[in-house]
Amino acid sequence: MSRPISLDEIMAALKEKYKTSHFLKIDTFSLVKKHIFRIESSVFYLGGYKWKLMVYPNGYSGTVNSNVAVGVEKQASINVNLEVELFVVNQLAPIWHSIGNIGFPPESTWKADSDLMSHANLESKGFLIGDCCIFGVRFFGVEPAASGTAECFSVIEKPLNHKVTWMMTRFSSFAPEKVHNSHEFVVGNRKWRIQVHPRGFKEGKDKSFSVYLVGGGFINNVPQIANTYALFKLRVLDQVNRDHIEKPMFGWLGENPDVIHGFPGYMPLSKLGEPYLVNDKLHVGVEFEFISVTNYC
Repeated sequence: MSRPISLDEIMAALKEKYKTSHFLKIDTFSLVKKHIFRIESSVFYLGGYKWKLMVYPNGYSGTVNSNVAVGVEKQASINVNLEVELFVVNQLAPIWHSIGNIGFPPESTWKADSDLMSHANLESKGFLIGDCCIFGVRFFGVEPAASGTAECFSVIEKPLNHKVTWMMTRFSSFAPEKVHNSHEFVVGNRKWRIQVHPRGFKEGKDKSFSVYLVGGGFINNVPQIANTYALFKLRVLDQVNRDHIEKPMFGWLGENPDVIHGFPGYMPLSKLGEPYLVNDKLHVGVEFEFISVTNYC
């Protein structure tokens, strides 16, 4: 099944025609469906308010082969009375499928369509082509923008530079009560840092060596208020037997710089010696299994 016009032309036409809409193009939909329960758009601005579009590739329950669900979330507790339409775009014709307009009463922050379309219909009726789907939300009764807005979301397995190690030399000189960060490094299209607390953080204070992953800024054409979804392992390397300590974690990172993902109780302080700390050197790292990438489109 092929499109009559290119994806770039489809996206340009949609933004031009529907000026009170936000579109979320999901590439690598099969990988997204495999790895992520809920996809979040960046924060976008329409009708005088900030919003997020949510897509649930396997429905709210996460059950395989269930229907795709879509929702929109208001990003502030401001009363607003609007109608919105949640939809998926047919790529064979300039139409989309939706259940119809949904009222958004003032006290609400969240509205969703829990039964948008089955996976079978996505694939057979032109809504999923080349592993790509286009979802969206349209607002009624608001001032049109110059054009609609759109972003592209995809997932990369084993991204370039997916394994990063920070060699902490002269570890005994690291102030034990302070937080220490690695140099920034890039994986996907985001900057990252490994963060350690030599004598623990929060519930690990004075009991554990704490390790975290911290998301930073982007390197290219990316919405600035956007999260990145990642599955990764934080690692402390065994320099003698190669029996490394590895702890997996997954989640959304990056929009709030105060939100970090890691382990306050990564390893007891009593274990912070050989074979991990050798000749005053400690190797701490992260390995990304997969990561999401967001760009404007």
